[in-house]
Amino acid sequence: QILDHMDELYRAGNNGVKPDTYTYNTLINAWAKSGEKGAAGRAEHVLSVMEKRYRDGDNDFKPNTRTHTSVIDAWAKSGEQGAAKRAEQILKGMQNLYEKTRDPDVKPNVHTANAVCNACAFTKIERDRVDAL
Repeated sequence: QILDHMDELYRAGNNGVKPDTYTYNTLINAWAKSGEKGAAGRAEHVLSVMEKRYRDGDNDFKPNTRTHTSVIDAWAKSGEQGAAKRAEQILKGMQNLYEKTRDPDVKPNVHTANAVCNACAFTKIERDRVDAL
């Protein structure tokens, strides 16, 4: 709701409160650390909003390595069924995007790899762990 309010203020002419990648990364991190049920899905929804706005031409919403890694971290901490597989899928998407664009802002790094490993190792669902590894 705060981000929606910031966006409304920006659209009304207050350029000083425009949300950007940093703002959205902060929100994703908050979801990742919240421990709330459904937080990983919410974090991923924020990523999808960023991707859409970036595709629509707003460079201030460009998702970066930290964005994707934080969403993977949210899945790793979620304990939800399919979390490890979803973390792997996000990593593969990042790898494909980097290979396609060679944009260093979306290149997976050691933190990304660690987050995926955590998603695999700490899943509470044995079958998910085996499938992901």
